[in-house]
Amino acid sequence: MSNLKDIYKKALYFLSAPKCVCCNERLKMDELALCDVCIGRYKENLVDKCSVCYKDLSECLCVNDFLDNHYIHKLVKVARYEYSDDIDKRASNELIYHLKRNPRRDIVEFITKELLRAIHNSSLNFDGYLITSVPRSRARIIKYGHDHSKMIAKSLAKALNIKYVSVLLSRAKGAQKKLGESQRMNNAKFDYKKNAKNIDGKKIILLDDIVTTGASMGSCAMLIRGLGAKQIVGVSFAITFRDKYRPFF
Repeated sequence: MSNLKDIYKKALYFLSAPKCVCCNERLKMDELALCDVCIGRYKENLVDKCSVCYKDLSECLCVNDFLDNHYIHKLVKVARYEYSDDIDKRASNELIYHLKRNPRRDIVEFITKELLRAIHNSSLNFDGYLITSVPRSRARIIKYGHDHSKMIAKSLAKALNIKYVSVLLSRAKGAQKKLGESQRMNNAKFDYKKNAKNIDGKKIILLDDIVTTGASMGSCAMLIRGLGAKQIVGVSFAITFRDKYRPFF
């Protein structure tokens, strides 16, 4: 059986010819998403600390005021996402950018491993939890053919040996990226799925790829709370929000 898996892995590697999301160099078979050189660049992105608890972001559970007021009092995170047009882009940015457009398994696997590391660092125990995700807008799913946050959530569910549940759908019009804070709040519209799973009395992990203002995650948390969830913990690969004292750095 192991030989068949190895053959499948090698065949998949040669057929897909994966390239590094940063430098576009061909990846080695044992590399995920980033080459050895760009892994070094990625690790440089992880020196950011929270200015509230002063822990590394991958150890920090701090939230912004919006999330705190919408039933999310803890947020697992890995890195900062910097909106920049610089040539030397952050490796953490490129992981999200490429996954939004191309559902590569190696990127999902890389991000899943990094989230597991952050969960371990935070000392949270997710036994007995269910996991769901902030749904991508229908327009973006039609355009790109996939919901990347759902992919990450399902991968993380498998790694944590917990169940993924589909609860919400998006009513947002277009992407949030180019919207200002007030526009994001107005565009963060979600609804219950007709066949939403019963989560009354359950503890829920709510996952999104990036938390900027918290509008999408907070709005989803309100709906999940309305279905009777007794506890909601946020999980996000990256954040852009800045705390009320001074920026994350």
